[in-house]
Amino acid sequence: MCGTRYAPRCDCGCIYEIHVELLNEKKRPIQTFALEIVESKYGSDKRWNEMAHVFKNYGPGVRYVIFTHGGRGTQFWAGWYGIRLTESCVEICPAANQ
Repeated sequence: MCGTRYAPRCDCGCIYEIHVELLNEKKRPIQTFALEIVESKYGSDKRWNEMAHVFKNYGPGVRYVIFTHGGRGTQFWAGWYGIRLTESCVEICPAANQ
């Protein structure tokens, strides 16, 4: 499982994006998760949003996890006032017995 919390700023428009890949020993993707870019307009409310994803049925052979996320401001402040991020994590859990 991977997840994070993100919130826009009220004084600047911004975007948020996330991309997570499970890779094999040759660093080739086994499974990928990418959220479409989330855009918040100038003056948006500052409420925190939670994003989480659980990979399922990906089979054996995962050796690496790449977790990339972030954002930027969309106003004229050269990217200094972008999205706020907190509590980002990747959890690796054994498969549940079926």
